[in-house]
Amino acid sequence: MKKFKIRYIILIIALTILVFNEGSRTLTRRFFEQRKLQSDIKSAKYQNELLKKRIYYLEHEPSYIERMVRSELNVIAPGEVEYRFHTKEIEEKIIKEKKNEDSGSELLTSGQKT
Repeated sequence: MKKFKIRYIILIIALTILVFNEGSRTLTRRFFEQRKLQSDIKSAKYQNELLKKRIYYLEHEPSYIERMVRSELNVIAPGEVEYRFHTKEIEEKIIKEKKNEDSGSELLTSGQKT
């Protein structure tokens, strides 16, 4: 029993020294900082690979360039008909804009009455 208590006391003292020691806290902080930086590097490498693929396709695939122009610049070819489908979010935005326009026109007309 006495050996058992001595082991726990030694363990508690060792843990106390590690926890309250500035060096161990710095070491722990650096460990987590290193993990975060490694994650950032991995993410940057992934983004770099995606950009390299995009550059390759832009240089070698005319259909990719056409698709990018159509999607990013909203260009349509002569003679084509463009169809737009409203999503729920867009419809809500349009309704809010109309309400704002209506309330703005009410302010103007009420200002003219006085």
